[in-house]
Amino acid sequence: MRDGQPRLVDVQIAVQQEVEVDRARAPALRAHAPEPLLDGKEALEQLLWREIGLDPDGAVQERPLLHRPDRLRLPKLGDGCDLDALFCPQQLDRAAQVLLTVSEIGADTDESSFRHRCYLRRLKRFGVIFVFGALAFAVPSTALAGSALAHQLAPYRDGLVLAKPGAGPALRKAGGVKIASSLPIWRVPTRSALQVLPGLLRSGLVSEATPDQPITRLQAPPAEGTDWWIPFVHSDGAVPPGPGKPLTIIDTGVDLTHEEFAGRPSTTPLNRQSTSGQNEEHGTAVASVAAAPRNNLGVVGVYPQANLYLWDASPTGLGITAGDVIHGLDAAIRLGPGVVNLSLGSEIRNPLIDRMVAVTQAAGVLIVAAAGNSRQNGNPPEYPAGLPHVLTVGSLDSTGVPSFFSTGSPHVDLSAPGERIWVAVPTSLHPPDNYDQFDGTSFASPMVAAAADWVWTVSPDLDASQVFDIMRASAQDTWTPGFDPFSGFGRLDIPAALATGPPPRDPQEPNEDVSYIKPGGILHRAAAPLTFAGHKTGSISARLDRGDDPRDVYRFWIPRGKAASVALAPIDGDADLALWGPKTTSVLETGRARKRDSRGLSERSGTKRDRLRVRNTSGGGAYFYAEAAYAGGNANASRHPAGNRYVLSVSVVNAKPARH
Repeated sequence: MRDGQPRLVDVQIAVQQEVEVDRARAPALRAHAPEPLLDGKEALEQLLWREIGLDPDGAVQERPLLHRPDRLRLPKLGDGCDLDALFCPQQLDRAAQVLLTVSEIGADTDESSFRHRCYLRRLKRFGVIFVFGALAFAVPSTALAGSALAHQLAPYRDGLVLAKPGAGPALRKAGGVKIASSLPIWRVPTRSALQVLPGLLRSGLVSEATPDQPITRLQAPPAEGTDWWIPFVHSDGAVPPGPGKPLTIIDTGVDLTHEEFAGRPSTTPLNRQSTSGQNEEHGTAVASVAAAPRNNLGVVGVYPQANLYLWDASPTGLGITAGDVIHGLDAAIRLGPGVVNLSLGSEIRNPLIDRMVAVTQAAGVLIVAAAGNSRQNGNPPEYPAGLPHVLTVGSLDSTGVPSFFSTGSPHVDLSAPGERIWVAVPTSLHPPDNYDQFDGTSFASPMVAAAADWVWTVSPDLDASQVFDIMRASAQDTWTPGFDPFSGFGRLDIPAALATGPPPRDPQEPNEDVSYIKPGGILHRAAAPLTFAGHKTGSISARLDRGDDPRDVYRFWIPRGKAASVALAPIDGDADLALWGPKTTSVLETGRARKRDSRGLSERSGTKRDRLRVRNTSGGGAYFYAEAAYAGGNANASRHPAGNRYVLSVSVVNAKPARH
């Protein structure tokens, strides 16, 4: 997303040997182990690339689009209409280049030749490269005459002709249409071709002639339930329950006429679902990874019986906006505690999305988000993936190595397969192919979201913070021991998550600042104070985490003329204690405000207890604030899935006499 507008998380990239995108090997940004080229025709494809004048090393580049996913560029071929009517200037506003959504790339995975094939596959889908495939079957012009020509072309409606200078007028008169400029290829109706081609061949004005035969997909989805990622996350190692906690997908619209969703039980659109836009296959794909049913038709999701809710955050077909994401989160809140998947994001932080995410979390909803696909762009921050308490998911390949495109950060909690993922796609956008193979963290995220919903349905008494901790604690090391910024705490393992006992709750979250816990704050509810009238002592056990929960803030009451002794006892790692006065608006204050409100700071190292004392010198009782802040440094090895636990205690005491 750019300029504050969310974009589909797997959409972009500028790669040299791999492409990180939302879809096929190039789609969601992914790097795979080398695979054989389609039908072993690698030499032919490389030849074709040279012949059609495309740069096989052309990189996929991210475009700063506001409401649309980043696009792939194809070098301009002729005037646009030379390619196919689908790409004519009238429909592309005479753009200088043909734009293809990253999420529309095919799914071949050989790293060394991917860039070649990703363009080729996409052209195949639109029927644009049929001519190049047909060249493999072309008969040299010297061999074409009379009966041989008729034998080649008669079974087909049209023929394809590679013409030489001077052939154009005759081909045009015969009803031919030039369909390429980089190669002078014409499509000619067969009946007319049989009349005009013999003379052109004898005159040496035609190099090749071949039928315009149909080309089918060179690969098909695996049998339902046999995708490589299923045993990888062990979703086949447990029996999923019936529908339970709501699982909400906020994305582009879902094609409810698709065989995976038409008649699927427990499927509820929360608004009208549209798949009319050029880039709107994303939502259908994401939803199918999470919850496609077991129906012996195509793909199966992680949690086939999930209580699935759908929010179209691209209702106009022009792309996802911050406002539509906010609207979707609001709809999810009304469903009660459950899981929301956000396979979208922006490198620009939107303060209203920040607040809405916090409000959603305060309502007891767990938000799962894709980490992003910008590893090769330097791992820029991605939001909402980088917000506190969001369960952030990276992408892995089939060997358990983080995908080359998967964005790394301290916020990545765990990882899941995100390469060569078979998905459902809207029938209106991909006739007759209703399935495709995508790459990207967008498809790792719904695996974790569905698994979390499964765990929560089986154990409905958990709260969102406990489900969050279970998913992290049950992750299996996959790349490096312990935490790393690309795979997080490890690989999704569904049976392990189901077997993990309930951890302690992390109370009062989200409570990152004063505005989260005071009356009239952004959450529209006040957090319970640790001390209040008639209760002079209070304590709370909670946790901190470098990436997901860097600070906790609490209220406590001090009567007039009294003082409070506040102690912070770290259990698993270093944490610091700060105290703030009644007028504090944020613990991030600076300058005069900080000088006015700060009441003390203790930064003892390790698990040493921090203790501070504060006196109420105002004319009446007042609420003060205690801040517990993560201080474990940047060492990944020191991070625990359960975070750094601590106990914070407050005691109201008599104020010491002022010194004179």
